[in-house]
Amino acid sequence: MNQFDHIFKTKLESWTPLGRGFHDFFPDEDIEKIRQADRTFDGASRTIIFVVFENKYASLGGLAAIADSMPQFIQQSGEPIAFFSPYHCNNKKIREAGAQGRFTTLFKEIDFSSGAYSGKVCCLQDSTAKIPSYYCAIDGHFLPPEDPYHYSDPSLLAIDALVFCAALPAVFKKLGLTKNLLIHAHDWETAALALTSKMALLDKQLSSAKTILTLHNSYDAHLPKSLAQRFFGHATAAETFLQMFIPLLSGPLTTVSTPFAHELLHDPLQRGVFTPHLQAVFSKNPPIGVENGAFTDHTAPFSEPALLKCEHGDFSMALAEKNITRRGLFDRLQSCRDPRALGEMKLNGGDAAAPVFFMSGRLDFMQKGFDAVIRAFQRLLRGKAKLLFCPNISGALPADVDDFISEALRNCKGDMVIWPFPISSREYFDLLGGASFMVMPSLYEPFGCATEAFAAGTPVVARATGGLWAQVRPCNNIRIPAFYRNILQYSGTPKEPTGILFREEFPDLSAEEAWKTFVTLPLCRRCESPLYESIVESAASALRTAIDVYANPTRYGALVYNAAASTAGFSWTDTIGNYRKVYDKTSLNSI
Repeated sequence: MNQFDHIFKTKLESWTPLGRGFHDFFPDEDIEKIRQADRTFDGASRTIIFVVFENKYASLGGLAAIADSMPQFIQQSGEPIAFFSPYHCNNKKIREAGAQGRFTTLFKEIDFSSGAYSGKVCCLQDSTAKIPSYYCAIDGHFLPPEDPYHYSDPSLLAIDALVFCAALPAVFKKLGLTKNLLIHAHDWETAALALTSKMALLDKQLSSAKTILTLHNSYDAHLPKSLAQRFFGHATAAETFLQMFIPLLSGPLTTVSTPFAHELLHDPLQRGVFTPHLQAVFSKNPPIGVENGAFTDHTAPFSEPALLKCEHGDFSMALAEKNITRRGLFDRLQSCRDPRALGEMKLNGGDAAAPVFFMSGRLDFMQKGFDAVIRAFQRLLRGKAKLLFCPNISGALPADVDDFISEALRNCKGDMVIWPFPISSREYFDLLGGASFMVMPSLYEPFGCATEAFAAGTPVVARATGGLWAQVRPCNNIRIPAFYRNILQYSGTPKEPTGILFREEFPDLSAEEAWKTFVTLPLCRRCESPLYESIVESAASALRTAIDVYANPTRYGALVYNAAASTAGFSWTDTIGNYRKVYDKTSLNSI
């Protein structure tokens, strides 16, 4: 049982069916037809339709990892399931998979329509997938060559999201999937299925179908009234995708951690900056957190003899084994000949035992907060620690980022290395295992990849937000902002700590306005924000704490061991168990 199960149970039990959203969109006679279809829905015979816009081939962030893992666990739980995603035809990995013969064309160019829009869709099946996995190809759509969201014209992503959701009911029908479909959509790009599936019920393409939605972040997109009118014959007062489609869901709205679900309604950053327009729909369908499982297996990164010694409080053998991976990290840094690599990491005498901080992820300064740690690192005494930063970026660094990083490298000569290019999954885990700490300074983080660090035997230093509250057990005292109320209950420092958490000291009452100002500032001017300065200083304090912990083999060894052991607590069995409870609630619900 995880620490948030009681909150999940309470929220799920208190969820009530939506109704008003349907009346805002459908005439009474159509609502009655949808109700009749609902009454025929047989939850015992349901098929889970798992729909995502990105996938293991065309990916950007954590959703691709979930899309690759979660459907298999759903299937293992006994639920029939089918997976659907766009065929991003220009994506390099998709093209490579096609050339390797992984895709079989099931049917070509069947007609589909939605409102005044009509098109043709081709369906391909991934013959290597462990579950039935289908990819929709539509001429002139899903064209970005890199990540699936990287459109030169952002409005084209909204159009492609609508086209995908419009085409799917015709694909379902062609595949013989027409009844007892529980459509599990993910993020705003697939939210329109809440409507297109009901339009398919009215058109008798489908006989019974329900839709739920999981948000993996707080992203939303503008929905022009002209597009709504074209695709649905109806333009509402809604300005965005989530405003329009959340009220049309058949069941509870979910997200990937309990703290983040709470933050969507109460965090000054979310409520004041990212989701102010969604507060009304969130109040009608309050987000319910379902914590993700770990994205790695639970095999300990240390030998059995080392683990046995750890159980008796002797961490020397585990630390000796971790030092081998540390040497591997330094060897890799020394052997790197990539001209894009920046900076250098020197070990001279007294700093030979300095901890190595590791950061990685999308180069997204609006979410990830990497700049705060880079500024904080510059405040440390030189030689006391090292920093390796591997931002995932294709192409050259933006000019303002390049200037910022160049200055940091000058100030931290010998202590900082930056690899501004993609690295392989294997290299990522090798570097992660060799690091002393992974640093996650996210301004917000729905769930996060802290468990990946833990599985590599690496403790985490993180800003206390979102899913990081759920993953990292801090060895230090941490201030809990008042808006969390009673969902976070720490009494002193938790037992069996796995890392260090930090949180800025900033007045709760003025935080919302401070965030509104902060997000308008360019990277070079963020220091003008007192809120940002507080974040940087709290990060610097956390790095100093980490340096002190690293210098104490007993304290650091306990963190390493606890981190590795903690991954067993992030079970996909528990995650899927809670999602199945959401499925059950939805199956029984009728509008």
